Amino acid sequence: MARCQAKYASQSQPRKKHRRWPIFLVLFILLAVAGVILIPPLVEKLMLEPYPEITIEVGSPLPGPEVFLPEDAGLEITYAYDTGSIDTDIPGDYSVLLSIWKGEYGAVVHVVDTTPPTGAIQNLTSYQTNIPSAQDFVTWMEDLTDISVSFEAEPDPTRDGDQTVVILLTDTSGNVARLPATLTVILDEEPPVIEGIADITLYEGGTVAYRNGITVTDNRDDAPELTIDSSAVDLTTPGVYEVTYSAEDAAGNTASVTATVTVLEKKESYVELDVIYQKVDEILSTIVNDTMTDREKATAIYSWVRSHCTYSNHSDKDDWRQAAYLMMKNRTGDCFNFFALCKLMLERENIPNIDVVKVKNYESDSMHYWSLVSVDGGETYYHFDATPRISGGNFCLVTDAFLDAYSKANNNCFNRDKSLYPATPEE
Repeated sequence: MARCQAKYASQSQPRKKHRRWPIFLVLFILLAVAGVILIPPLVEKLMLEPYPEITIEVGSPLPGPEVFLPEDAGLEITYAYDTGSIDTDIPGDYSVLLSIWKGEYGAVVHVVDTTPPTGAIQNLTSYQTNIPSAQDFVTWMEDLTDISVSFEAEPDPTRDGDQTVVILLTDTSGNVARLPATLTVILDEEPPVIEGIADITLYEGGTVAYRNGITVTDNRDDAPELTIDSSAVDLTTPGVYEVTYSAEDAAGNTASVTATVTVLEKKESYVELDVIYQKVDEILSTIVNDTMTDREKATAIYSWVRSHCTYSNHSDKDDWRQAAYLMMKNRTGDCFNFFALCKLMLERENIPNIDVVKVKNYESDSMHYWSLVSVDGGETYYHFDATPRISGGNFCLVTDAFLDAYSKANNNCFNRDKSLYPATPEE
């Protein structure tokens, strides 16, 4: 029996050793599989390098360095130096240095601006000569960079009424916001007004300052252009010539006024103006002074002429200044001389006055000349006539009603075209 057990024992020992091979084989297979699964990712991780560049929107914070690696990289990465000098509010390319376990790598952060500006606008109304700028439409605007404002297409200033304009807000990166607005254009169709033009009389060889006293105004244009055409005037040859004053505003509206330039023959009796002014100023210095009102000065002038000059029945009416001088020199003359001397004195005292000429009642009726005078700076005017009359009467600063009543009672001696002159106050 014992021999059988030994036999069996000696026969079973090789069987146990043969059964260990499958275990080693399984372990080997498991290690092989693990190598296939784990080694390639490890190799790949060991070979991984950061992205060389990233792009962010202007105004965004600088992202952490991990954005330079895939999300599942599992590697520790840092910026190799302080990034405080990078201003992400300014578009541009910024260099950074990245540090990972196996070394340092250079990379670039592209800060780009792809967002257009924001803003608000208003609708506007304007005359055609004062079209607003694109900036005038903008009430507010905002962007991280500078903004330029312009029209997509220029407004049409000749188009009456509403039109749509598009305002462009463009930042320095070229991003554009388009904002529509309404522009209402009011056409300017009112021409300029030319004032101060009067007929001119002078002697041959004289000179004319055509612009003196001329004003041009316009309802919309602060500086309408004035042109003067005096090409037809010959100051060396006696005659009557025309000079044309023309004005144009910015809207193209025009106005034109024509005056006459009368060139007189310089007779032997001609007196230079400085001589005339010296003589009249000598007289005025004895009858008026700076403390007097214009009414007081006008009354003093009237009284002096009435008391120092007498009436004669003829005068040369070519030049009122020469006629005034003859009255001062000779102390006699007709209604034109009285009128001329009063006018000269009034003008030397800067008292506004208007020439009035009688309308003849019939062909052989006599002419008559007098003035309308203002003693309140041109606000109101009164009749002023120093010519003595047989029937008497004082005509210093009198009303229309007074003059008309006298005229009616004396053969319509003050007949006139009332449409040419300002009406006087009632009293």
